[in-house]
Formats: sequence, C-alpha cells, structure tokens
Amino acid sequence: MNKIREELSGLAKFIDKTRNGLDTIETTVKMGAEQFPEASSQLSDVTGDLENAANKIMSIVEGLLAERDRAGSLLKSLSEWAAAPSIDPGKGAALIKEIDGINSKTKDDLVELFTHMSFQDLTGQKLKKVIGSLAVVEKKLLEIALSFGLEDKAFAISEEPKQQKELKMNQDIVDKLLKELGA
Repeated sequence: MNKIREELSGLAKFIDKTRNGLDTIETTVKMGAEQFPEASSQLSDVTGDLENAANKIMSIVEGLLAERDRAGSLLKSLSEWAAAPSIDPGKGAALIKEIDGINSKTKDDLVELFTHMSFQDLTGQKLKKVIGSLAVVEKKLLEIALSFGLEDKAFAISEEPKQQKELKMNQDIVDKLLKELGA
C-alpha cells in the first residue's frame, strides 16, 4: 500500500510539474507570437533603412567625384587664364564663380551624407530591441527545457571553464528544443 501511495504521490508531482510546464509553454508561445512578428518587422525595417541609406550615400559620392573632376578642369582653365588675364578679363571671375558653386554643392552633399550616415544610431537601437526580444524568448525556452529536466550526454562534466560550459549547455538545450519543435 505504501508503494502505491509513493507511486501516486510521484505521479501527482509529475502531473503538477507538467501542468506548470504547460502553463510556461503557453506563456512563452504567447510571448513569441507577440515578439517574433515585431522582431521580424524591425529587422525588415533595418534592412530597408540600410539599403536606402547605402544607395543614397553611393549616389552622393558618385556626384561628388564628378564635381571633383569638374573642379579640377576649372582650376586648370583658371591657371591658363591667369597666365594671360588681359586676353579675356571676365573669364577669371566666371571660373571662380563656377568653382564657388561646386564648393557650395560639395558642402551641401557632405551635410546630406552626414544625415544619411546618422541612420546607424537608429538602426543600432532597432537591432538592440530585436536582440532583447529574442533573448527573452530564448530565456523562456531555456527555462522550459530545464523545468522538464531535458538533459543530454553532451552536458557531462568537462574541463571547460564553468561559464563556457554553461553557455554551451544553454545553447545546446535551446538547439535541441528548437529541433524538437521543428524550428
């Protein structure tokens, strides 16, 4: 009779542990259902931002290179004019005006480049948010795995430092759990 009582007690504990584990799974699934789409959306936004900024930056740099070539040609013409300014007295002023225009446009383009480069801060913030969401879900999955006592022979004591061993164990558990879930 004691043996039956012990077995029933053990079974009751197992059922309670399983129920708690299922509650945790439900919470984690709900959290994942909310956070993964947001993370995916954030990653899509980041990818789009990076692509747009890269295209604009390359376009501006191409324009700056063309303007640099134009300025070089104008400086050569200005040097030639300076050798004999009396032949065409107004030409020097016109060349200087064109070079000044190139200088102003270059300044505007550099400010625009700076603006497009500032997206990196926003991109970093979005990536931190995505990483945070994924870390929360990963932690919950790990807690579930540990609550069900998932173990693997790969977790045997080794000579690795404790922190590395724990990281490897945590990642192995997560990998195993994701594999079991078909992810």
